[in-house]
Amino acid sequence: MTQKNLGYVELEWTCPVCRTRNSGLRQTCANCGAPQPKDVQFETPAQAELIKDAAEIKRAEIGPDIHCPYCGARNPADAKTCHQCGGDLTTGTARAAGQVLGAYQTTPAAKIICSNCGTENSPVAANCIKCGAPPAKAKPQPTPPIAATLAPTSRSCLGVAGIVILLLIAGAIAFATLSSRTTAVVGIVQQAKWTRTITVEGLVPVQASNWRDAIPSGAEIGQCRPAIRSMQDTPTANSREVCGTPYTVDTGTGIGKVVQDCRYEVYADRCTYTVHEWRPVDTRVLNGSGYSPQWPVANLAGQQRSGARNEDYQCIINANDKTYTYTPQNFDDYRRCQVGSHWQLQVNSFGSIMSLAPDK
Repeated sequence: MTQKNLGYVELEWTCPVCRTRNSGLRQTCANCGAPQPKDVQFETPAQAELIKDAAEIKRAEIGPDIHCPYCGARNPADAKTCHQCGGDLTTGTARAAGQVLGAYQTTPAAKIICSNCGTENSPVAANCIKCGAPPAKAKPQPTPPIAATLAPTSRSCLGVAGIVILLLIAGAIAFATLSSRTTAVVGIVQQAKWTRTITVEGLVPVQASNWRDAIPSGAEIGQCRPAIRSMQDTPTANSREVCGTPYTVDTGTGIGKVVQDCRYEVYADRCTYTVHEWRPVDTRVLNGSGYSPQWPVANLAGQQRSGARNEDYQCIINANDKTYTYTPQNFDDYRRCQVGSHWQLQVNSFGSIMSLAPDK
Protein backbone atom coordinates (compact mmCIF):
# COMPACT_ATOMS: atom_id res chain seq x y z
CA MET A 1 0.00 0.00 0.00
CA THR A 2 1.32 3.46 -0.92
CA GLN A 3 1.22 6.22 1.70
CA LYS A 4 0.70 9.66 0.21
CA ASN A 5 1.90 12.70 2.18
CA LEU A 6 -0.68 15.52 1.99
CA GLY A 7 1.17 17.96 4.24
CA TYR A 8 1.61 18.86 7.89
CA VAL A 9 -0.55 20.36 10.65
CA GLU A 10 0.40 21.74 14.04
CA LEU A 11 -0.80 19.53 16.88
CA GLU A 12 -1.74 20.61 20.40
CA TRP A 13 -1.12 19.52 23.97
CA THR A 14 -3.04 20.07 27.20
CA CYS A 15 -1.30 21.67 30.18
CA PRO A 16 -1.50 19.27 33.14
CA VAL A 17 -1.59 22.22 35.57
CA CYS A 18 -4.36 24.47 34.23
CA ARG A 19 -5.83 22.29 31.41
CA THR A 20 -5.17 24.95 28.79
CA ARG A 21 -4.70 23.69 25.25
CA ASN A 22 -1.45 24.80 23.66
CA SER A 23 -0.04 24.59 20.14
CA GLY A 24 2.31 21.68 19.58
CA LEU A 25 5.42 23.82 19.09
CA ARG A 26 5.04 25.67 22.41
CA GLN A 27 7.23 24.29 25.21
CA THR A 28 5.57 26.25 28.02
CA CYS A 29 1.87 26.76 28.74
CA ALA A 30 0.52 29.98 27.24
CA ASN A 31 -1.77 30.43 30.27
CA CYS A 32 0.21 29.49 33.39
CA GLY A 33 3.77 29.14 32.08
CA ALA A 34 4.18 25.56 33.24
CA PRO A 35 6.77 23.63 31.18
CA GLN A 36 5.61 21.05 28.69
CA PRO A 37 5.95 17.58 30.30
CA LYS A 38 8.51 15.21 28.81
CA ASP A 39 5.82 12.59 28.28
CA VAL A 40 3.31 15.03 26.80
CA GLN A 41 0.67 13.51 24.54
CA PHE A 42 0.06 15.44 21.34
CA GLU A 43 -3.47 15.51 19.94
CA THR A 44 -5.11 16.60 16.73
CA PRO A 45 -6.73 20.04 16.99
CA ALA A 46 -10.46 20.42 16.45
CA GLN A 47 -9.72 22.40 13.30
CA ALA A 48 -6.41 22.90 11.50
CA GLU A 49 -5.00 24.06 8.19
CA LEU A 50 -1.96 22.62 6.45
CA ILE A 51 1.29 24.33 7.44
CA LYS A 52 2.89 26.54 4.82
CA ASP A 53 5.95 27.68 6.79
CA ALA A 54 9.02 25.97 5.27
CA ALA A 55 10.98 25.93 8.55
CA GLU A 56 8.19 24.15 10.42
CA ILE A 57 7.79 21.61 7.62
CA LYS A 58 11.56 20.95 7.65
CA ARG A 59 11.46 20.38 11.43
CA ALA A 60 8.78 17.73 10.98
CA GLU A 61 10.70 16.05 8.15
CA ILE A 62 14.09 15.73 9.89
CA GLY A 63 12.75 13.43 12.61
CA PRO A 64 11.42 13.38 16.21
CA ASP A 65 12.58 16.01 18.68
CA ILE A 66 15.27 15.10 21.21
CA HIS A 67 14.86 15.62 24.96
CA CYS A 68 17.94 17.01 26.66
CA PRO A 69 19.41 14.42 29.10
CA TYR A 70 20.18 17.23 31.58
CA CYS A 71 17.19 19.56 31.67
CA GLY A 72 14.57 17.65 29.64
CA ALA A 73 13.95 20.47 27.16
CA ARG A 74 12.79 19.55 23.64
CA ASN A 75 15.21 20.23 20.80
CA PRO A 76 14.98 19.71 17.03
CA ALA A 77 16.35 16.38 15.79
CA ASP A 78 19.38 17.99 14.12
CA ALA A 79 20.41 20.04 17.20
CA LYS A 80 23.81 19.21 18.77
CA THR A 81 23.44 21.17 22.02
CA CYS A 82 20.38 22.00 24.12
CA HIS A 83 18.88 25.42 23.41
CA GLN A 84 17.95 25.80 27.11
CA CYS A 85 20.97 24.60 29.11
CA GLY A 86 23.64 24.10 26.44
CA GLY A 87 24.08 20.43 27.32
CA ASP A 88 25.37 17.85 24.83
CA LEU A 89 22.44 16.08 23.12
CA THR A 90 24.43 13.02 22.04
CA THR A 91 22.80 10.90 24.74
CA GLY A 92 19.41 12.60 24.48
CA THR A 93 16.18 10.65 24.06
CA ALA A 94 14.16 11.00 20.88
CA ARG A 95 10.42 11.44 21.28
CA ALA A 96 8.14 8.62 20.23
CA ALA A 97 6.71 9.03 16.73
CA GLY A 98 4.46 7.23 14.28
CA GLN A 99 1.30 7.08 16.40
CA VAL A 100 -1.93 7.54 14.42
CA LEU A 101 -3.84 10.41 16.04
CA GLY A 102 -7.07 10.26 14.06
CA ALA A 103 -8.75 11.43 10.90
CA TYR A 104 -7.79 14.77 9.41
CA GLN A 105 -10.73 17.15 9.72
CA THR A 106 -11.38 19.13 6.55
CA THR A 107 -14.81 20.45 7.55
CA PRO A 108 -15.35 23.25 10.12
CA ALA A 109 -15.52 21.90 13.67
CA ALA A 110 -18.47 22.55 15.96
CA LYS A 111 -18.19 25.35 18.53
CA ILE A 112 -17.56 24.37 22.15
CA ILE A 113 -19.32 25.46 25.32
CA CYS A 114 -17.28 26.62 28.31
CA SER A 115 -17.92 24.23 31.18
CA ASN A 116 -17.34 27.08 33.66
CA CYS A 117 -19.67 29.82 32.41
CA GLY A 118 -21.52 28.26 29.46
CA THR A 119 -20.23 30.71 26.86
CA GLU A 120 -19.95 29.50 23.27
CA ASN A 121 -16.34 29.54 22.00
CA SER A 122 -14.47 28.88 18.79
CA PRO A 123 -13.36 25.22 18.49
CA VAL A 124 -9.72 26.39 18.46
CA ALA A 125 -9.99 28.74 21.44
CA ALA A 126 -7.36 28.08 24.11
CA ASN A 127 -9.38 29.93 26.77
CA CYS A 128 -12.96 31.04 27.18
CA ILE A 129 -13.56 34.49 25.71
CA LYS A 130 -15.70 35.46 28.72
CA CYS A 131 -14.21 33.93 31.86
CA GLY A 132 -10.76 32.82 30.68
CA ALA A 133 -11.21 29.20 31.72
CA PRO A 134 -9.90 26.51 29.37
CA PRO A 135 -12.98 25.16 27.53
CA ALA A 136 -13.10 21.40 27.12
CA LYS A 137 -12.96 19.85 23.70
CA ALA A 138 -16.27 19.30 21.98
CA LYS A 139 -17.62 15.86 22.62
CA PRO A 140 -19.63 13.88 20.08
CA GLN A 141 -23.28 13.23 20.87
CA PRO A 142 -23.64 9.84 22.59
CA THR A 143 -25.29 7.15 20.52
CA PRO A 144 -27.69 4.60 22.04
CA PRO A 145 -25.95 1.30 22.84
CA ILE A 146 -26.45 -1.12 19.99
CA ALA A 147 -27.23 -3.97 22.34
CA ALA A 148 -29.96 -1.98 24.12
CA THR A 149 -31.52 -0.86 20.85
CA LEU A 150 -31.65 -4.33 19.39
CA ALA A 151 -32.37 -6.31 22.55
CA PRO A 152 -36.18 -6.73 22.19
CA THR A 153 -35.97 -7.65 18.50
CA SER A 154 -33.02 -9.94 19.13
CA ARG A 155 -34.83 -11.80 21.88
CA SER A 156 -37.95 -12.29 19.79
CA CYS A 157 -35.89 -13.39 16.79
CA LEU A 158 -33.92 -15.80 18.95
CA GLY A 159 -37.16 -17.23 20.30
CA VAL A 160 -38.60 -17.86 16.81
CA ALA A 161 -35.28 -19.19 15.55
CA GLY A 162 -35.04 -21.53 18.52
CA ILE A 163 -38.51 -22.96 17.85
CA VAL A 164 -37.70 -23.45 14.15
CA ILE A 165 -34.43 -25.21 15.01
CA LEU A 166 -36.17 -27.49 17.51
CA LEU A 167 -38.84 -28.39 14.93
CA LEU A 168 -36.18 -29.16 12.33
CA ILE A 169 -34.27 -31.35 14.78
CA ALA A 170 -37.47 -33.16 15.78
CA GLY A 171 -38.38 -33.71 12.13
CA ALA A 172 -34.92 -35.05 11.33
CA ILE A 173 -35.08 -37.46 14.28
CA ALA A 174 -38.56 -38.65 13.26
CA PHE A 175 -37.48 -39.14 9.65
CA ALA A 176 -34.39 -41.09 10.69
CA THR A 177 -36.45 -43.25 13.04
CA LEU A 178 -39.11 -44.07 10.44
CA SER A 179 -36.48 -44.70 7.78
CA SER A 180 -34.55 -47.14 9.92
CA ARG A 181 -37.60 -49.01 11.23
CA THR A 182 -38.19 -51.89 8.80
CA THR A 183 -40.64 -54.74 8.33
CA ALA A 184 -39.70 -58.10 6.78
CA VAL A 185 -41.95 -59.31 3.94
CA VAL A 186 -41.63 -61.93 1.17
CA GLY A 187 -42.31 -60.73 -2.36
CA ILE A 188 -42.47 -62.12 -5.90
CA VAL A 189 -40.92 -60.34 -8.91
CA GLN A 190 -43.74 -59.36 -11.28
CA GLN A 191 -41.79 -57.46 -13.92
CA ALA A 192 -38.25 -56.46 -14.89
CA LYS A 193 -37.94 -53.17 -16.85
CA TRP A 194 -35.02 -51.32 -18.36
CA THR A 195 -34.37 -47.88 -19.90
CA ARG A 196 -31.32 -46.93 -21.94
CA THR A 197 -30.50 -43.35 -22.96
CA ILE A 198 -27.99 -41.77 -25.35
CA THR A 199 -27.32 -38.03 -25.19
CA VAL A 200 -26.86 -36.39 -28.60
CA GLU A 201 -24.38 -33.52 -28.64
CA GLY A 202 -24.25 -30.76 -31.22
CA LEU A 203 -21.65 -28.15 -32.08
CA VAL A 204 -23.48 -24.97 -31.06
CA PRO A 205 -22.51 -21.30 -30.53
CA VAL A 206 -21.92 -20.44 -26.87
CA GLN A 207 -21.55 -16.92 -25.48
CA ALA A 208 -19.17 -16.18 -22.61
CA SER A 209 -17.02 -13.35 -21.26
CA ASN A 210 -13.39 -13.07 -20.20
CA TRP A 211 -10.42 -10.75 -20.25
CA ARG A 212 -9.32 -9.97 -23.78
CA ASP A 213 -5.95 -11.71 -23.42
CA ALA A 214 -7.63 -14.88 -22.05
CA ILE A 215 -10.19 -15.37 -24.84
CA PRO A 216 -9.65 -18.63 -26.81
CA SER A 217 -8.12 -18.26 -30.24
CA GLY A 218 -10.64 -18.36 -33.06
CA ALA A 219 -13.45 -16.95 -30.92
CA GLU A 220 -15.64 -14.20 -32.28
CA ILE A 221 -15.12 -11.19 -29.99
CA GLY A 222 -18.15 -9.02 -29.22
CA GLN A 223 -18.41 -5.94 -27.02
CA CYS A 224 -15.50 -4.97 -24.76
CA ARG A 225 -15.57 -2.67 -21.74
CA PRO A 226 -12.85 -1.64 -19.28
CA ALA A 227 -13.20 -3.27 -15.85
CA ILE A 228 -11.12 -3.61 -12.68
CA ARG A 229 -8.91 -6.66 -13.09
CA SER A 230 -6.70 -6.35 -10.00
CA MET A 231 -5.51 -4.10 -7.19
CA GLN A 232 -1.88 -3.29 -6.49
CA ASP A 233 0.28 -0.95 -4.41
CA THR A 234 2.13 0.79 -7.25
CA PRO A 235 0.85 2.69 -10.30
CA THR A 236 1.05 1.12 -13.74
CA ALA A 237 -0.44 1.58 -17.18
CA ASN A 238 -4.26 1.64 -17.17
CA SER A 239 -4.42 2.10 -13.38
CA ARG A 240 -6.45 4.48 -11.24
CA GLU A 241 -5.48 5.69 -7.79
CA VAL A 242 -7.93 5.01 -4.95
CA CYS A 243 -7.19 6.56 -1.57
CA GLY A 244 -8.72 6.26 1.87
CA THR A 245 -9.64 8.93 4.41
CA PRO A 246 -6.74 11.25 5.31
CA TYR A 247 -5.40 10.79 8.84
CA THR A 248 -2.77 12.41 11.03
CA VAL A 249 0.43 10.74 12.26
CA ASP A 250 2.53 12.11 15.15
CA THR A 251 6.04 13.05 13.93
CA GLY A 252 7.30 13.57 17.51
CA THR A 253 7.84 17.29 16.92
CA GLY A 254 4.50 18.83 17.84
CA ILE A 255 3.62 18.66 14.17
CA GLY A 256 1.48 15.95 12.58
CA LYS A 257 1.88 14.51 9.11
CA VAL A 258 -1.36 14.18 7.16
CA VAL A 259 -1.32 11.06 4.99
CA GLN A 260 -3.57 8.86 2.89
CA ASP A 261 -3.24 5.15 2.22
CA CYS A 262 -3.62 4.58 -1.51
CA ARG A 263 -3.86 1.60 -3.83
CA TYR A 264 -4.30 1.32 -7.58
CA GLU A 265 -7.14 -0.28 -9.53
CA VAL A 266 -5.72 -1.86 -12.68
CA TYR A 267 -8.14 -1.84 -15.62
CA ALA A 268 -8.30 -4.18 -18.62
CA ASP A 269 -10.80 -4.97 -21.38
CA ARG A 270 -13.52 -7.43 -20.38
CA CYS A 271 -15.13 -8.81 -23.55
CA THR A 272 -18.01 -11.00 -24.57
CA TYR A 273 -17.19 -13.63 -27.16
CA THR A 274 -18.75 -16.51 -29.05
CA VAL A 275 -17.24 -19.97 -29.55
CA HIS A 276 -18.65 -23.26 -30.84
CA GLU A 277 -18.74 -26.04 -28.27
CA TRP A 278 -20.20 -29.54 -27.99
CA ARG A 279 -23.38 -29.31 -25.93
CA PRO A 280 -26.36 -31.70 -25.38
CA VAL A 281 -29.04 -30.97 -28.00
CA ASP A 282 -31.23 -34.09 -27.89
CA THR A 283 -31.78 -37.42 -26.14
CA ARG A 284 -32.49 -40.86 -27.59
CA VAL A 285 -34.44 -43.18 -25.25
CA LEU A 286 -35.36 -46.85 -25.54
CA ASN A 287 -37.51 -48.70 -22.98
CA GLY A 288 -38.18 -52.40 -22.64
CA SER A 289 -38.55 -55.41 -20.36
CA GLY A 290 -36.63 -58.62 -19.98
CA TYR A 291 -32.93 -59.25 -19.76
CA SER A 292 -31.64 -58.28 -23.22
CA PRO A 293 -31.58 -54.49 -23.11
CA GLN A 294 -30.54 -52.61 -26.25
CA TRP A 295 -29.25 -49.13 -26.99
CA PRO A 296 -31.41 -46.73 -29.00
CA VAL A 297 -30.29 -45.70 -32.51
CA ALA A 298 -28.63 -42.28 -32.31
CA ASN A 299 -29.58 -41.09 -35.87
CA LEU A 300 -27.00 -38.30 -35.84
CA ALA A 301 -27.32 -35.26 -38.08
CA GLY A 302 -24.52 -33.01 -39.33
CA GLN A 303 -22.29 -31.52 -36.59
CA GLN A 304 -23.65 -34.01 -34.04
CA ARG A 305 -22.05 -36.81 -32.04
CA SER A 306 -23.00 -39.39 -29.45
CA GLY A 307 -22.52 -38.26 -25.86
CA ALA A 308 -23.10 -39.81 -22.46
CA ARG A 309 -24.89 -43.16 -22.14
CA ASN A 310 -27.07 -44.08 -19.17
CA GLU A 311 -28.96 -47.23 -18.23
CA ASP A 312 -31.60 -47.65 -15.54
CA TYR A 313 -33.19 -50.87 -14.27
CA GLN A 314 -36.29 -51.59 -12.16
CA CYS A 315 -37.66 -54.70 -10.52
CA ILE A 316 -41.38 -54.57 -9.73
CA ILE A 317 -42.10 -56.79 -6.70
CA ASN A 318 -45.49 -57.71 -5.21
CA ALA A 319 -45.75 -58.55 -1.50
CA ASN A 320 -48.93 -58.80 0.55
CA ASP A 321 -50.96 -57.11 -2.21
CA LYS A 322 -48.56 -54.15 -2.25
CA THR A 323 -46.23 -53.18 -5.09
CA TYR A 324 -42.61 -52.22 -4.39
CA THR A 325 -40.00 -50.98 -6.80
CA TYR A 326 -36.37 -52.00 -6.44
CA THR A 327 -33.65 -50.24 -8.44
CA PRO A 328 -30.63 -52.49 -9.14
CA GLN A 329 -27.28 -50.76 -9.18
CA ASN A 330 -25.95 -52.52 -12.31
CA PHE A 331 -26.91 -55.05 -15.00
CA ASP A 332 -25.55 -58.07 -13.09
CA ASP A 333 -27.75 -57.15 -10.12
CA TYR A 334 -30.70 -56.68 -12.51
CA ARG A 335 -30.28 -60.17 -14.02
CA ARG A 336 -30.78 -61.73 -10.56
CA CYS A 337 -34.23 -60.17 -10.48
CA GLN A 338 -35.91 -62.93 -12.50
CA VAL A 339 -39.68 -62.73 -12.99
CA GLY A 340 -41.38 -65.17 -10.61
CA SER A 341 -38.45 -65.34 -8.17
CA HIS A 342 -39.09 -64.92 -4.44
CA TRP A 343 -37.25 -62.35 -2.30
CA GLN A 344 -37.10 -61.40 1.36
CA LEU A 345 -37.56 -57.63 1.63
CA GLN A 346 -36.84 -55.21 4.45
CA VAL A 347 -39.30 -52.31 3.91
CA ASN A 348 -39.25 -49.08 5.95
CA SER A 349 -42.22 -46.97 7.09
CA PHE A 350 -42.19 -45.00 3.84
CA GLY A 351 -42.54 -48.11 1.67
CA SER A 352 -38.95 -48.09 0.44
CA ILE A 353 -36.93 -51.30 0.11
CA MET A 354 -33.91 -50.99 2.39
CA SER A 355 -32.45 -54.40 1.53
CA LEU A 356 -33.41 -57.67 -0.11
CA ALA A 357 -32.12 -61.21 -0.35
CA PRO A 358 -33.26 -64.34 -2.18
CA ASP A 359 -35.95 -66.21 -0.24
CA LYS A 360 -34.66 -69.65 0.65
